[in-house]
Amino acid sequence: MSSLITEYPIWFIIFCIATGFLFAWLLYRKDDKFSEASKLVGYLMFAFRFLSISIISFFLLSPIVKSLGKTIEQPIIVFAQDNSESVSYDKDNIKLFNEKISNAFLSKQKRYIFQSYSFGEKTFKTDSFSFSEKQTDISELISDIKNKYYHRNIGAIILASDGIYNKGTNPIYGINNINFPIYTIALGDTTIKEDLILSNIKHNKIAFLKNTYPIQVSVKAKKLKDKQTEIQIFEESKLIKSKKITIKNNDFFKKYNFEIKADKLGFHKLKIKLKEIDGEVNLKNNSKQIITEVTDSKQRILILANSPHPDISAIKQALELNQNFEIDVFIANNFSKSVQGYSLIILHQLPSKYNSANTVLPKILKSNIPVLYILGEQSSLQKFDNLNTGLLTGAYSNSADEVQGKLNVNFNLFDINPDIENISLNAPPILSAFGKYKISGNAQVLFSRKVKNINTGLPLLVFNYSNGRNKTAVLTGEGIWRWRIFDYKLNKNHYLFNELINKTVQYLTQKETKEQLTIIADRIIPENQNFILKAKVFDSNFELVNTGNVTIEISNSENQTKKYVFDKIGKSFKLNIEKLEVGNYSWSAETIFKGKKIKKDGIFSVVPINIEAENTIANHNILYKISENTGGELFYPTQISELIETIENNDNIVSVSYREKKTESLINFKILFFLILALLSAEWFMRKFYGGY
Repeated sequence: MSSLITEYPIWFIIFCIATGFLFAWLLYRKDDKFSEASKLVGYLMFAFRFLSISIISFFLLSPIVKSLGKTIEQPIIVFAQDNSESVSYDKDNIKLFNEKISNAFLSKQKRYIFQSYSFGEKTFKTDSFSFSEKQTDISELISDIKNKYYHRNIGAIILASDGIYNKGTNPIYGINNINFPIYTIALGDTTIKEDLILSNIKHNKIAFLKNTYPIQVSVKAKKLKDKQTEIQIFEESKLIKSKKITIKNNDFFKKYNFEIKADKLGFHKLKIKLKEIDGEVNLKNNSKQIITEVTDSKQRILILANSPHPDISAIKQALELNQNFEIDVFIANNFSKSVQGYSLIILHQLPSKYNSANTVLPKILKSNIPVLYILGEQSSLQKFDNLNTGLLTGAYSNSADEVQGKLNVNFNLFDINPDIENISLNAPPILSAFGKYKISGNAQVLFSRKVKNINTGLPLLVFNYSNGRNKTAVLTGEGIWRWRIFDYKLNKNHYLFNELINKTVQYLTQKETKEQLTIIADRIIPENQNFILKAKVFDSNFELVNTGNVTIEISNSENQTKKYVFDKIGKSFKLNIEKLEVGNYSWSAETIFKGKKIKKDGIFSVVPINIEAENTIANHNILYKISENTGGELFYPTQISELIETIENNDNIVSVSYREKKTESLINFKILFFLILALLSAEWFMRKFYGGY
């Protein structure tokens, strides 16, 4: 059922008809060029012109067609195949039942809409499976399907998996509020077989020269009672530690501790291996690699405060997680030590209204040690503005605003997790003095001030660095401890807050090399991740420039080389290389600045991920619970015909129809365009034929 409405009163159509009539009458009323033609020809040309002009005039009323249509949607059958390594044992049989399922539903396209997905680390819409994914995330699959087909007629999900998940949450928690059944196909073998497993390794990522650092190795063993093995630790093929162990029962688990001497600076790649036992069915889970960086000394951080404050405890707890930091906390009046030897000084509300810190502040500024200033109610903002930090507050009354932090997406001094904005915008506000807040020099804002849902653009956390001076950062308010508490409330941990504090401090303590080309890249890359590099180019004044290009050549151990060009991001450069094969690599980057070639070299390793090999015992119980809790059933690969029959006989998996109101402008109807074109063309042809043109 359709109806026609216009933007103006419908009786305006009279003017459209009148316009068409008037236009045709003026054209043909005294036109004697067609005297030899019959009157019928004249009437037809008059009618063609009258109709075409009337229709065109009618479009000026903005006519709209309203219709009430009926839509029928067939049930969607989603087939999801586990594409991880743990199900690769029987690829051929899996492909056979995949084809059987696909053919069964594709042959009934009038009844079903069939969609095929692959899942592992990520979920993809495809009907091609490689069984090479390094991790399995069943919960993401279910979440993706729910989101992609929201308010659609999902008939059922067919989930083919061994039930082993090693990424994401327990999929049982993700099936709430699902109104369609999930039918599971149980793959894999639930039989417990003889297997020795290196299940976990705990180690320090940073160690200090001439010290020892601990490594804890967790060993599991299945059905290997009374057998013996050996834990071996290698560095560059050299055995540096070993320990023989006896497996005392068929379900064995024990942790073993080792002490490793840090006798050489740099990155140390260690391989921990369990000596294989005869009869083991899986050797992939017998070894792992770790990396430890050996540095020559810890970085000392001094927190100097006007008075006790919960901000100090929050920052101290975040920094203590980094073993490379040694934290000292003092109230300014009680501090009498030298500032020399510190890598960073955090001044909390200093200089203050009652303590100018005249004894220590000149020494800090003269030492050129990086400083993080935290301003608050006790701060003397007038004295702070005289310190030349790159920030002027213009605030002398200390009357406080309640502010929240808006993340600057263009900030490029270091990477920041964008999820931190969920904390900075929603946590109880920070208290910050009202002011004009102007930045200068090379200052970059990480968080700007948001006051009562208005983004002021004024800085909340700002960083500054100029050649020949120390790095500085300024947090223009007190109460950041609230972010830490809110992080725990939201995420049940302090990860985002701790990461923000540590990355801030790591940037401030990082020594500038004064090299014109700097490459920032990890040295250890898991095989399932991309290799991401960043580059910075500096001029002779050590100011960032990006006028040229930065290129890099990456070579593997067989001297096969590929060349890449960095993308320009702001004043820096970035390169994202797709997943590389496991192995050792070297790179050589270069740029040309003012005719001078600048080069930088480095190395990295891509290490294997064997998470799928750690547990190869299928978990059919979790598949059964997924089906039971959603109204589905569990089937085995030999029962595909029964599965298809069950879905076909499910009276709830049916097409649905719904009525939908649609509106469309009449001018979009192509038939009217061709009608007008036909009328005008016919008139033109008749006028041409009878001598009018």
